[in-house]
Amino acid sequence: MTPVIEISTERYERVYRRKPRGFTLWHFRMPDGWTFSQTGTYASAKRAAAEHARRRSFGPVARLQVWC
Repeated sequence: MTPVIEISTERYERVYRRKPRGFTLWHFRMPDGWTFSQTGTYASAKRAAAEHARRRSFGPVARLQVWC
């Protein structure tokens, strides 16, 4: 069964007052507190973070947080 990956942007939007976008170094907080970092567009970094979370097997649902 493929785990469901939820990505929350609440913290990012609270700090920057806009949705994440563009090209930069993106950080994603994993459920265990570890931070995954990826340089690139938000869309490509989001895909890479989701794939990383699937490989780490956090259970049926993994909630990632976009970190600033």
